[in-house]
Amino acid sequence: MKLSIIFLLPLAAILSGCSAQRHNTSSTNQVYEASLATLESQRFVIEIDEVYGKKGKRADAHQSYVRMKGTIVEVSFAPDFFRLNRTGGNLSHYSATDESSSFEKLRVKRNGDVQFQIQGRLDWRKMGGRCLITLYHDSNQVYLNFFDYLNRPFCNAKGVVLPLEE
Repeated sequence: MKLSIIFLLPLAAILSGCSAQRHNTSSTNQVYEASLATLESQRFVIEIDEVYGKKGKRADAHQSYVRMKGTIVEVSFAPDFFRLNRTGGNLSHYSATDESSSFEKLRVKRNGDVQFQIQGRLDWRKMGGRCLITLYHDSNQVYLNFFDYLNRPFCNAKGVVLPLEE
C-alpha cells in the first residue's frame, strides 16, 4: 500500500505538469496565430515598448507606435525622443503618415520568426523609408528595424502587435 502511494504521487504530479504545459503551449500558439493574422490583414497597431537609437542607446518608448490600415501607415515616436541626447539621434523627423505605402511578407526564418516589410514615405520630408518587422515565433512580440531613404539603419524598436480597433 505504502509503495503504491509512493509510486502514484510522483506520477500524478508529472502528469499534471504535462497537462499544464500543453495548455500553455496552445494558448501561446493562439496568440501567435492571432498576431500573424493581424499583420497579414494589414490592420494592426504595434505598440512600441523600447527604442534603440543609432548609437545603441535604449530608452522606454511609451506613446510610440506603428499603425497600419490598408495602405495607410502612421509611424509616431513619443515626444521624449525629439531630443538628441536621449537615444543618440533625433527621431522627430521619423513621425509621419503615408497613404500609399506597400506592405509585404518577406520570409519565414528557420526558427519560425516571420518577417514583413513596410515601404513608404515615413519621414516628414516625404522621402522613402522602410520598416522591417520581425514577428517572433510563438508570441505577439515584434522587433522593428527602421531604415531611411538611403537604406541606412535609423533605429530599432521592440513592441507588441495588436489588432486595429475601429
